[in-house]
Amino acid sequence: MVRSLVVQSSIVAASLVFGCLSHAAEPDRCFSRRNEDRPQLRTEPVLCSYEPNTIGWTKDSDDVGFMDFKLSVRYQIFPFPREGENWATYFAFTGRFAQYIGTRDSSPVVAKRFNPKIFFRGWADDKHQDYVDLGYNHESNGQSIHTLAQFQQAQQDAERPEFANDQISRGWDFLELVWRKQWPEDDSSTYLVLKYFLHHGLLQGKPEEYGSNFAETDPEGKPRNRVNGVGAIYKRLLSDALCMTEKCKFAATYETGYRSLARYNTFRLEYGFKVQHLPLTVWGQTGYGSDLAQYYKKVSSLGFQVEIGSF
Repeated sequence: MVRSLVVQSSIVAASLVFGCLSHAAEPDRCFSRRNEDRPQLRTEPVLCSYEPNTIGWTKDSDDVGFMDFKLSVRYQIFPFPREGENWATYFAFTGRFAQYIGTRDSSPVVAKRFNPKIFFRGWADDKHQDYVDLGYNHESNGQSIHTLAQFQQAQQDAERPEFANDQISRGWDFLELVWRKQWPEDDSSTYLVLKYFLHHGLLQGKPEEYGSNFAETDPEGKPRNRVNGVGAIYKRLLSDALCMTEKCKFAATYETGYRSLARYNTFRLEYGFKVQHLPLTVWGQTGYGSDLAQYYKKVSSLGFQVEIGSF
């Protein structure tokens, strides 16, 4: 009960921060208090968006629907920005949480992902559109079960035994390379994302993945490097003829593991549009990693979300 209250209090605080940031969020730009503060962005580091900040609804094929929200920010730690500077080092944090409303006792908030990282970014052009990121990541689901006795006790205490799976601790340290290329002729961008999961990380130590803490019996179980590690993203702002509203965007994502290349695949499609300046995105996904606790399961997912900072 105490843990649940602490987690829910943390989510409320994160939601307040999200609300403060969402008014000024812009694609790959920094947050500033007022328009007249924009020159400040050239003289000192300020808080920036990283992955899109979202709040919405998700339905996985192996779970009931839940409120799904994500907070993602970055902050430049070196050097202070200077006019014409083409490199920087950042700290970023992304957190994802699910609230089960009316489908589980007490409408609990379940932590899905915590991802702090430090990365170096080098831009290839003065417009800061094309860049390469090199980063060190720690990613976990913030859960605590790491022994068979704890898991069995959680199954006994849970409303339904399968809910205990959400509490199995997962965690990895990994190296990451991201290459972004902007294509001005059709207002699109492409990303290549490569990850290497470390056998022993500075923050995680030994990875916590399927079977590493205690003997698990799911026939789908497999190491994470079989399902994640090699990815590509295509994003495009669409023309008026292809939009239901004034402005819209399309995105497609593909990911597979580098240990079993192209054997375990994840596909995701997104369509975003604005309704009275409210940026909405509908999406569908099939594959792996719908949540870190059971990253190894093939799951189909559908959802919609308000998405800040992407179009």
